[in-house]
Amino acid sequence: MYSIWTKHLKDQEEKAQYEKSLRNAKWVLDDISKILKTLEEELDRVELNPKFYELPNWEYRQADNIGYRRCLNLVKKLINLDQKETNDRPSTTSG
Repeated sequence: MYSIWTKHLKDQEEKAQYEKSLRNAKWVLDDISKILKTLEEELDRVELNPKFYELPNWEYRQADNIGYRRCLNLVKKLINLDQKETNDRPSTTSG
């Protein structure tokens, strides 16, 4: 779990309770992860459609999609409580 979840809490007991609450809600986070996967699959379908490149300003749309994909990946990493962190921040690289 990334410490960003608990860095707003000062008391160790509060942090432990918050972490416990998050772990108890893991099923909700897993459902959110499935939703994010669906959104990413929809994005894949749009980007892989050859007609996408016939649209005016498709380059800007592609740049927007890349940013959207980067955000989806960041949220997926944050809600995966089994992830480890480096330098107290979640990694923003995809993969």
